[in-house]
Amino acid sequence: MPAFRIRHQTIYDYSSPVSLAPHQLYLRPRGDHRLKLGASTLTLSPPAEVVWRNDMYGNSVASARFNGATSQLQVISELEVETFPRSEQQRRLLIEMGVAHYSPLEGQILAPFIQQPPDTFEAVSAWIRSGPQKPKGTYDRLLECAARIRHEFDYRVRFEPGLQTPAETLGLHSGTCRDFAELMIAAARSIGCAARFVTGYVFTPNAAPGSSSPHAWAEVYLPALGWIELDATNGLVDDGDLIPVASAASGAELTPISGAYFGATSTMKVAVDVLKVA
Repeated sequence: MPAFRIRHQTIYDYSSPVSLAPHQLYLRPRGDHRLKLGASTLTLSPPAEVVWRNDMYGNSVASARFNGATSQLQVISELEVETFPRSEQQRRLLIEMGVAHYSPLEGQILAPFIQQPPDTFEAVSAWIRSGPQKPKGTYDRLLECAARIRHEFDYRVRFEPGLQTPAETLGLHSGTCRDFAELMIAAARSIGCAARFVTGYVFTPNAAPGSSSPHAWAEVYLPALGWIELDATNGLVDDGDLIPVASAASGAELTPISGAYFGATSTMKVAVDVLKVA
């Protein structure tokens, strides 16, 4: 099975000494049958009092409290993980063995992951209808939507914070991985599937040291498969090179590092290394 070492360094430089409010850090994966966490180290400078908790989605969150003033904040997360991907043959077998529709209880529990604003539903549904209309099962329709996002839209680096709405991405025909994740989520919801936003990392062969960055993709819930990873940016499905860290109903709820400071301006540098070791 694929195994990785990950180093994620973020440095904030402030124009003058600042006081840091408590910060929330989504940097540690939660292990399950798809991911085994071998080691996890979090280093903060200046040092902080760190307390771990699970949020309402079950994600691992570090809450950090700082004392005193500082001109720089450095956050380094180091991970060792192993992933256990499913093959296309395994996914097809599960679909043949499983049921096609949500039970009433599943529909009730998954409702927050299915609902979306009417204007988003209308815009994305029109985009889906503009594509091939061959009869397909739900799984194949999802694969088709992911493939269309990858081939019809241009990936571009965008440093502004926040997310484009699916309608904005449709209008611009471009976006970042997080924008494509939001569009994939909206497409899945428009055909009646529960979907959620995932933040984590992806292994990219031959990447220069420190040149990688946090990644984002969608997960969609099918009764026969459970949550399935759909990375429309790279065309990956349930792939072992995807390393999930946290998930939520929307990307607006997930920022790897968040927190306030007072009294200055800041600049940020991020360097991520994802090394495949097996």
